[in-house]
Amino acid sequence: MRNVPTLLRREWQAYFESWLGYVVTMFFLVVMGVTFAVVVSYLNRGPTQLTAMKILFSMFWLPALVVIPAITMRLLAEEKRLGTIEMLMTAPVTDFEVVVAKFLGAVALYALMWGVTALYVLILRHFSGGQAALDLGPIAAGYLGVLLVGQFLIAIGVLASSLTRNQVAAALMSFAVIFLLIIVVNWLTYLFPGGALGTVCRYVSPFEHIEEFSRGIVDVRPVVWYLTGTMVVLFVTTRVVESRKWR
Repeated sequence: MRNVPTLLRREWQAYFESWLGYVVTMFFLVVMGVTFAVVVSYLNRGPTQLTAMKILFSMFWLPALVVIPAITMRLLAEEKRLGTIEMLMTAPVTDFEVVVAKFLGAVALYALMWGVTALYVLILRHFSGGQAALDLGPIAAGYLGVLLVGQFLIAIGVLASSLTRNQVAAALMSFAVIFLLIIVVNWLTYLFPGGALGTVCRYVSPFEHIEEFSRGIVDVRPVVWYLTGTMVVLFVTTRVVESRKWR
């Protein structure tokens, strides 16, 4: 793993040497900024049990559906299309190091985007006069939740990018899987509230997990679920990358 920092710098530079990193980051900040403004305006109408940050965390699905496919689609697909993947693999690095570096590069960009939204917390604290109602515990847990869910979905995006040379195809594949895991699973929890299927869907539903995290509940089970799932997906991605040697 000693080559990962060097490869990670290469990936980070690649995002901001082209338009992709800037456009995706701007899209995320505009969408979340507008959402935050609308939420604050709504909450100012009267007392409610909801908080601005809790609602903001519940909107994680929108950047997940759009931003994650955008930042992962080029990671391996573009390397294959340009033929640079062969050059990269002949360097003294392992396939796993390459996959992990690309994964961490996307996670770092995703974390940076969400990190900027911490400014909303400062805005809320300023205009609330520093009232104790602004509980930082659930806010910190909410950020942990969106990062855990995000890094798992990013791993899926990296896997999709390893399966094709076409960036658009990679983006569509990751979008389809993320849509299934977030939206369809959430629908099933409402369609089958009392059955075994509904129980399973609630157990794996990112919406359920984000709801718990945003209330300050950090359960070890979803943490293990997302970390284990990420490792499994990265392992499969490494195998896909290695399979090129046998073609």
